Amino acid sequence: MKIFNLFICSFIFQTLFAQELEIVFEERIPYIQKDNLSISGLVATPAIKALNASKIDYILKEKPSKRHLYEIQANQKPICALGWFKNSEREQFAKFTLPLYQDYSMGIIARKDRKKDFFNISIDDLLKNNYRILTKASYSYGKFLDDKIEQYKIIKKEVYTDNENMLLLIERKRADFMFISKEESTLLFEKNQYKDISFYGVKGMPEGNKRYLICSKKVDDNIINKINQYLK
Repeated sequence: MKIFNLFICSFIFQTLFAQELEIVFEERIPYIQKDNLSISGLVATPAIKALNASKIDYILKEKPSKRHLYEIQANQKPICALGWFKNSEREQFAKFTLPLYQDYSMGIIARKDRKKDFFNISIDDLLKNNYRILTKASYSYGKFLDDKIEQYKIIKKEVYTDNENMLLLIERKRADFMFISKEESTLLFEKNQYKDISFYGVKGMPEGNKRYLICSKKVDDNIINKINQYLK
């Protein structure tokens, strides 16, 4: 009887103190948008559908993106972040679900008065000409671009801000160009009606990057597999 009671107490303790899966996000339209008590968007909608369908207990928390990888790498709790690219460095400390969404090919934002420099430019010409590139600090642009930027030893102007403010920096000539997905640039131009900058396609760019749920290693593989069942 004592052993049975001990088992029951242990079960109740584990149930009461079991950690919910924490899903962290930063609002980034059109990928992630706050929607009443939930989130929606190109990345968020398939993630929420998969989490709900798999009947996993989770909690949504909005946090700055610069904290996402820090908390995942710290591996102190079961936590996943929405919409991150996969690369070899991150695979060393994190787990990934199947893709939530795949972008269109990336292009660049540059000023309209630089059209002769950037219109129909190839990726190699873009990166070998010592243009000033504006990048988001601690951000991956996917393996292809990360490797290209490293190959050409590009000096980056790194900022801790969102793409909306980064476009303003390009407009104010703080840098020559920045990389951005076609989806996001289209939405930002519809929202803000920028007059002095434009989106330019870049020759030689591969298919767009895939966006994932990136998770700490505290997240059990069974949880990852349950989510993946509804992402196929």
